[in-house]
Amino acid sequence: MGLTRTERLSKHFIMNDRGTSITASVVFVACLAAATTLAGIIQKQRDDLNLIVKMEGVSGMPPHVAVVTAALGTFRGLAVDMLWARADHLEREGEYYEAQTLAQWITTLQPRFKKVWWFQSFNMAWNISAATQVPAERWGWVKKGIELLRSRGIPLNPGAADLYFDLAWIFENKISSNTDKEHWYYKARLAAEMQEVLGDMTSGKTADQIITSFQKIVDAPSSLIELEKDTPEINEALEFLDSNGLKADEETLRMLGRAIMYLASFDATILKTSPLPPGTNKELLLAMQADKEMAALIFNDLVPYLQKRVLEDHYQMSPDRMLDVMNRYGPLDWRHGDSHGIYWSEQGVKVSRGLERREQINELSLVRGRLMMIINLMRSGKIDYDAVSKRIDLLPDPRFAPKFETAIEDALELINSDQGVAAADFGLAEEADLFATWETFLNLATILNFLYGDETEAQKYFKQYKKLLSQQGFDEEPAFQGTLENFVAIRFADMAEVKLGDLRQLIDAMIRRSLVQGLAQGNLKTFNRFIKLAKAVYDKRYGAAERGEDTMLDYNKLLPFPKLLENSFQKVITEESLAILLRARMWAWAPEQLRQSVYQSTKDTLERQALAADLDPLRAFPPPQGDDQSASEKPTTTNISE
Repeated sequence: MGLTRTERLSKHFIMNDRGTSITASVVFVACLAAATTLAGIIQKQRDDLNLIVKMEGVSGMPPHVAVVTAALGTFRGLAVDMLWARADHLEREGEYYEAQTLAQWITTLQPRFKKVWWFQSFNMAWNISAATQVPAERWGWVKKGIELLRSRGIPLNPGAADLYFDLAWIFENKISSNTDKEHWYYKARLAAEMQEVLGDMTSGKTADQIITSFQKIVDAPSSLIELEKDTPEINEALEFLDSNGLKADEETLRMLGRAIMYLASFDATILKTSPLPPGTNKELLLAMQADKEMAALIFNDLVPYLQKRVLEDHYQMSPDRMLDVMNRYGPLDWRHGDSHGIYWSEQGVKVSRGLERREQINELSLVRGRLMMIINLMRSGKIDYDAVSKRIDLLPDPRFAPKFETAIEDALELINSDQGVAAADFGLAEEADLFATWETFLNLATILNFLYGDETEAQKYFKQYKKLLSQQGFDEEPAFQGTLENFVAIRFADMAEVKLGDLRQLIDAMIRRSLVQGLAQGNLKTFNRFIKLAKAVYDKRYGAAERGEDTMLDYNKLLPFPKLLENSFQKVITEESLAILLRARMWAWAPEQLRQSVYQSTKDTLERQALAADLDPLRAFPPPQGDDQSASEKPTTTNISE
């Protein structure tokens, strides 16, 4: 009996399925063979591009990373691609915490995927930090972003020059600049953290003294065994610490650092606060006070060793390289964000110059960023930090000017070398790429050196500035037509010319600088400099009007200069937007005549503000007659009637 229609159809499909299976098997075998052939080629390309992790070549790889990386094998790349696409989407949608979790998985699966390290650090330092309004929490996320690159990303990718730049960029743009509303909090926290470790190595010291002080850390032994060998009596110090419940570690170093910061606090003299911070081992301090030899042994031998270990182990920074950067670029204060930025930029440039595929690196950004950070240190390289009040002031430091010249000469030498300086998609850099940076420097160097007393250097930079702009055809600006003093006055006020309508504002701005950057810091030289500049501008415009060169001057509205000074001082000393401790320092250093002129009109306001801040008014703002600092202790100041 023949087959039914259904049976014939079934047989037909069975035969077709068998044929399809055979065909598929043949194709599979062919594809497998092709894949086997291509695998070697692809693997070589990945190896050449440094896209794979060589398990035996990575020191310090976390065990969980090594296990997961090995387990997934060739499927690791597919998993990373899927996670990366999802993380990128979440970040664009504002789901920062979820994106952060996926980014952590990616760094576990593919620790050599350098882009994700920047993605993750940026997400923490900018996106997640901005999601909270609590300064301490914001700073915590900024620190996490820094530590991710510094302690994990760069150690796992030492040849990724981009990551060094990314780290430097966080220090420069998140901490040193004013892009974040809490940038002053970040500056203070970084200063406190680094001062705990290194102390205040810069205040009141010359550049040579700063270098000499840091050299002790560089020369310190790298291990406790070496320290015991070099200084056998150090064992006595270790036993001394142990008897007081302490070890030779980072915690002890920071405890000692905080205690010294509190004991050296100026603001503690007027604040009602404990003389020592919480967590201080008072028994140890008392014992060290009683045993001077032991104290000297700890601070001269043990502390430099601990400082070296903390710098290398916690901050992943080499004291040798730090000292090299200080010798090259000036007396860097490691409490300043730009000092860290310069350090990591410098390491990034060194790494990049040794790479075979340099054309993919924007070396110009590294070089230019380093130059701009030196300029920033000229603007704000001097740090005054008080641990008790958490107050931080950043003041200009003209000492960085000669170092900038050295740095830009080095940069130009690199640009003109056989290798050149790579600018990624823009090819090789040219000298003209540094023109704007050089102009910015000359403008600032001229002003700062003039205002801080070195007119010879100011004249040198002013001539260079005029020559540079003349070559560019921009030397017809009014600021360049007169004297150096006229240039500074104009640029200081950020005006094209000093007009009568702006005269009072300009003078007030200069006086304000004299108070904030001079008196508040106990720097009477700076105070005098700004006052003289303001007086010179006043005399110049007043004299021109007397000669009939400016008929718009109303004598009844333009007060005598001493009165302008009094009015500005009265306004600043009672300005609640300024920290009251800052104003108390102004008051302590102000000339007696100036305090007498405003005391009656300000005493009630100052008393109210002091009490509101839980301060003793008589200690914060004593009457002029009660200023117990003798005339012999105070430098000579400008007579306000001059």
